[in-house]
Amino acid sequence: MPKWLVKRLLQIRISTCVALILCLIAIICLLTFHGEYNYEHIPTDAIEHELYKEVAPSLALKKSLPDCTYDDIFLSKESIQNWQVPKKYDDFIATGISNGSFSPEHCNPQFSVAILVTYRNRQSQLDIFLPYMHNFLRKQKIHYKIFLIEQHDNKNWNKGLLYNIGARVAMAEKFPCLILHDVDLLPLDAANLYACLHQPRHMSASVDKFRFVLPYSFLVGGVLAIRADHYKKVNGFSNRFEKWGGEDDDFAARIEAHGLKIDRLPVEMSRYTMLLHKPQEKNDERLRIMSENKLRPAGDGLDSARYDSLRVAPQRLVTQLAVRL
Repeated sequence: MPKWLVKRLLQIRISTCVALILCLIAIICLLTFHGEYNYEHIPTDAIEHELYKEVAPSLALKKSLPDCTYDDIFLSKESIQNWQVPKKYDDFIATGISNGSFSPEHCNPQFSVAILVTYRNRQSQLDIFLPYMHNFLRKQKIHYKIFLIEQHDNKNWNKGLLYNIGARVAMAEKFPCLILHDVDLLPLDAANLYACLHQPRHMSASVDKFRFVLPYSFLVGGVLAIRADHYKKVNGFSNRFEKWGGEDDDFAARIEAHGLKIDRLPVEMSRYTMLLHKPQEKNDERLRIMSENKLRPAGDGLDSARYDSLRVAPQRLVTQLAVRL
C-alpha cells in the first residue's frame, strides 16, 4: 500500500469512522426492519377456496356458454415494471365497454365487481387510470363496472363519505363485491384477480412508493375488496374525516371490531405502482377522531351519509357520480 494512502487513512478521525458506521447501520435497519417484506398471506393453492363467487342478478348469463375459469390468471407470471406504465393512451379502443361496465362474451363470469374510485381534480391521473384499468380488467373474464365518485364542490375533501355514496349506488345495482380504489394506483401483476374473498381483502399490499413493503399489518388503504354485505355490516366509512388521512385506518378498526379479518394474496400478485402527485393537506384532527370512533364502532357511516346533490352521468369508460357535499 502506498505510504501516502497509509498516511491519509491515519489522518481520518475515529469519530468520523464511528459516524459512518452508525449511518450504515441505520440504513440497513431502515431497509430491513421498516415494514413487512413477507407479510401473512393466503397461499396460492388455497386462493380458489377463499374466493367469493357471486354475480349481480341483473347480469344475463347464457346457458349455452361455459363458466369462466381463472386458473390461468392465478398461475400467470406476466407483469410489468412500474417504469413501463404508459404515460398516455392515444390508441385506446373501448371495445365492449358501456357506462364503465364490461362482461366477457365467450364465458359466464363468476364475479361481479363494482370498482369505486373517489376523485377530485386529478385529470392527468384519470387519463392514465381509466384506459389502463380497462385494458387490465378486460383480460380477467369478470363482470365489472367502474364508478367515479367525484366531489363537485370546494368543501374539504371527504373520501369516506364519497365511498359511502358510491357504495349505496353500487349496492342498489346489486353488486355483491365492492373494490375501493385510489385513482393513483395501478396493478402490475396479471395474477391479481379483481375479486372479493370471503373476508375483506387488502389488494395493494406491495406498492413501489413503499419499496414494495407493507408498511403495517392493519393497512387497508389504496385498494381494498370487500363484500357488499360486509360493507353494510361495518356501516361503511366514518363520514367525519375531512382532508387527507385517518379514514382508512379507522375503517380497518371497524373491520376488526366486527369480527372480520384482513386477507392478502402473495407479493407477486399484489404489486402496484403509484402515479406521482402533489402531497395533499393532512387532517390534523385524524388521531382525535379515530380515538373517539373507537368508543362507538360503526357509529356514523353508510346509514348516515348525507349530501346536497347527486347526479349520475353514464359515460363510455365510467359511470360518474357527481356529488356536492
